[in-house]
Amino acid sequence: MHQKRSKIRYDCETKILSIRLTSNKSVDSDVYDNVVVDYDMQGKPVNIDIMAFSIADFRRIPNPKKLIGAAT
Repeated sequence: MHQKRSKIRYDCETKILSIRLTSNKSVDSDVYDNVVVDYDMQGKPVNIDIMAFSIADFRRIPNPKKLIGAAT
């Protein structure tokens, strides 16, 4: 069994935010608009890629914690 190793990376050139949730191997993916979710053999998410993510745009949100709280 693989251990959990969360890792967040941002590529400024491609504007892709990658969130690696576990070290499990990806075997399937779903695409939702500009978001790609990769899944392991058990159907659990292992990686999330957000395309065209701009740190500058994110910083313009007046209260990002409130926005995140409203989505949950």
